[in-house]
Amino acid sequence: MPSTESYKHLRPGDYYNDLYDHFTVEECRRIEKGLAKVEYKPKLKDKKKSKKKELKVITNLAPIPLYFLKGERYLEKTETIRKWMARDGSLDEKLENTPAPQNIICFSCNSEMEVTMKDLQTNLNENIERVLFFFECPRCKKRKLVYENGELWKPNPSLCPKCKAGMDRESKKRNNKITTIYTCLGCNYKEKDVWDLNEKPKPEKVDPNFEKDRRRFCLSSTEGQEYIIQKERLNQVQNILLEGKEQEKNRELLVKIKKLNIAELRKFLIPKLKKEDYIKLDFLKPEIRGDVMIEFTVQDNKTDRDEYDSRIQLQRLLKKKLSNTNWRLMSDGVFYKLGILSGRLRGYENDEDLLKLINKN
Repeated sequence: MPSTESYKHLRPGDYYNDLYDHFTVEECRRIEKGLAKVEYKPKLKDKKKSKKKELKVITNLAPIPLYFLKGERYLEKTETIRKWMARDGSLDEKLENTPAPQNIICFSCNSEMEVTMKDLQTNLNENIERVLFFFECPRCKKRKLVYENGELWKPNPSLCPKCKAGMDRESKKRNNKITTIYTCLGCNYKEKDVWDLNEKPKPEKVDPNFEKDRRRFCLSSTEGQEYIIQKERLNQVQNILLEGKEQEKNRELLVKIKKLNIAELRKFLIPKLKKEDYIKLDFLKPEIRGDVMIEFTVQDNKTDRDEYDSRIQLQRLLKKKLSNTNWRLMSDGVFYKLGILSGRLRGYENDEDLLKLINKN
């Protein structure tokens, strides 16, 4: 069996390094061109009295965006190249390890065909990768293209540019040239395509300014490390500014909280409870565990209010009225027995705990 040829995706590391630098140079050139130097003439207050020539002020907006673009491209370079090489390596691995379909028979002489070449076909839109095998008959030299799953490759149908009908195609090879004649099945329109196998590919255009711009836009290791240091310093300054804004915001929030001691809490709640027919508020002995916890009792003075409504309405009332203070009804809620309601309140003194209360609301 002849050796099987296949395209290699994975290239030497220098290829990816150059490719990444080309992208960096192109992006930096766009930024530099888009924010090029701008000239403008400032207005003079008294043109008649002024004998001085009009001044032209030139400003260049590009340096700062370019500085950060070059730095970020440097930071992303190693990881991006690693991903590129890993991707191409996985493509080569699939191409190398995918077995060829078996028992592919020549449609002309019924001989078993042999693999001469294989290629990895990718469809990025559908995320499909599959290997296409090129088979050749050892007797009559007929060829056939078959996918890894045995499906026969079919060329995309050509459409007539005049009537949009399908077109027939016939190819002939002569003097190392492949000539394909396309004939419309609807209006007899014809088109000829010639592929010269001896024709040398056109050399890629050389960018005369690439190396010069590469030195300007692609940071060296020393320049890159300096950018990392400067970026860290800038982040520290930004964090300090953000912390200052956060502290100012917290101060504004804390000012709005009513910090009540137990005596003040009692005076604060009595009229609000009385308004809803809850009377005789009484506090038991407080318990201090970092915060202050105190049990309370209150009587329901509304005789036609049942147990459920009495408990729920008191809970809602306390939650609403205490929301802007340093006190909260504890999670075990309110208990009811023969018109007496009881529960526990927790008081907070620490600013950090008070801010947590605010954020919960």
